[in-house]
Amino acid sequence: MPHARKRKLHARIWLGVVFLLLTGAHYFLYRFSVDRLNNYPISQGLMAGSVLWTTVLLGAMWLRYAWSRYIMIATICVAMIGFSVVALLVRSESVNALPHLMRYVAGGLLFYAFALIPLSATSSLRHYLGPRTAGER
Repeated sequence: MPHARKRKLHARIWLGVVFLLLTGAHYFLYRFSVDRLNNYPISQGLMAGSVLWTTVLLGAMWLRYAWSRYIMIATICVAMIGFSVVALLVRSESVNALPHLMRYVAGGLLFYAFALIPLSATSSLRHYLGPRTAGER
């Protein structure tokens, strides 16, 4: 297998891993957003927006748009900050610790953080999304 095809295959595998990590994050954060103890409806809007934009940006990365990786990293960071702020607000209003809600947020934020690792650190994904040469399709 030529080196370019191998790198392309590795990059697509990494995109699949990022998809799975984002799906896990979305599951946990959805559970946090719709819980009856979470009385901040902005978390549902934040959830819908993050699902929509991460899906669009994953599609753009699959189609090899180089800018999509940077916007995906920024989107994940903004979503992490947003969900952290909402979690702090929910926690500060409650008398008890709300451990199940905080587990959902912690799980979602961990999955988001793990999704940032291949997006920023893998060379195969960076080359896959880089400028194409004359011989590439």
